[in-house]
Order: sequence, then C-alpha cells, then structure tokens
Amino acid sequence: MPSIDHMTRNELRKLARRGKLIDECFKVFAGAAYPGAPPNQRDTMRVCFFAGAAELYAVMTAGLDDGLSETDGDLAFMQQWVDELEDFHRKTIAAMTASGSKQ
Repeated sequence: MPSIDHMTRNELRKLARRGKLIDECFKVFAGAAYPGAPPNQRDTMRVCFFAGAAELYAVMTAGLDDGLSETDGDLAFMQQWVDELEDFHRKTIAAMTASGSKQ
C-alpha cells in the first residue's frame, strides 16, 4: 500500500471526492504500525483514527479567525499544530525504526 506522502494532489483529491481520503490514510497507518492486528483491534483503531481526525477538524475550525481569507493569526495557529503533528510523526518513526518495526 503506497504512503499518502507519495500520492499526487490529484490522487488525494479524488479520494476526498469519493469520501475515502481519511479511510485511505487509516489503511496506510494501520498497515505500517500494526500489520498483523486482528479485525476487532483494527476496527477499534479505525474508530480512534476517525475520532482524532474529527477532533482536529473541530479544533481547527474553532480556532480560526472569522472571515473570508486567512489572517496571520490563522496561519500561525495552523503552523503550530502542523509542527506538533510533524514532531509526533518524527518521534513515532524513530521509535518504530529503533524497535525494528516495519514502516
């Protein structure tokens, strides 16, 4: 299964139009992090994954300034949580690599 990082913008948008983007992201995550997870664990992880995505969306939209175009405050807010996610991702990959897990 390809990594989301290697998909083109058109591929990502096609998945989004079909309502399958977050599901595809989950499949990539689950395959990399827990390739042998039993179905019940995989179902629970999927619920948690979607709940996290929904919460991030809610926080993002609640934290943006009202208006039709982005503000400097919006850009800073978004960059801060992107930085947090990227830091978590780097640490997770480093821990998986150190433990010998597949990516």
